[in-house]
Amino acid sequence: MFETDPDLGVNVLAVLHRIGKQSGPSFAQRLNLEGASTLLDLGGGAGTNAIAFCSVYPHLQATVFDLPQTLRVTERIVKDAGLDQRITLQPGDFNRDPLGGPYDVVLMSDILHYQDGAGNAALVKKVFTHLAPGGRLVIKDRFLDASRTSPAWTTAFAVHILVNTERGQCFTTADAMQWMTDAGFESVTELEQTAVAQGIK
Repeated sequence: MFETDPDLGVNVLAVLHRIGKQSGPSFAQRLNLEGASTLLDLGGGAGTNAIAFCSVYPHLQATVFDLPQTLRVTERIVKDAGLDQRITLQPGDFNRDPLGGPYDVVLMSDILHYQDGAGNAALVKKVFTHLAPGGRLVIKDRFLDASRTSPAWTTAFAVHILVNTERGQCFTTADAMQWMTDAGFESVTELEQTAVAQGIK
């Protein structure tokens, strides 16, 4: 998007940032990251989640990993939040480039539905190698239930993704949990129904 229509890319990031600012802090509190010192926000976009998590947990250092074009916008938003000393920006393609670390927590928020199942399985396995021992992978997405026919809004969103992306689709929480199990995570749980799954290394 940033290559074909940079202005549209900036506008989309701004909208997603406004939406995320409303839910980010409560999401961070629900996860309870006391004891964690490093967070990777993978495909973190505008840095909305990283900002929310750093605001809730003053001891946390975060890295936002995303495409270089995206991070030009992220840099301004992070500076405006006064967190440029605690949030590092790492440009790259998460399917091909090293992720850094090791990290105590890796957050994958709303990136699964832009990829196919094989790509997501490989990415989860890659994340596993960049986590510290005992580290956590948290996957937040728009998941379908086991029947793949609800929630209703997610079903409609799944059709949108199928039509408007090259290989994206919506998955179930069970899919994400299976990818984590296959990658070697010791403990895999659904934290929030059709919304959040977690793996502990």
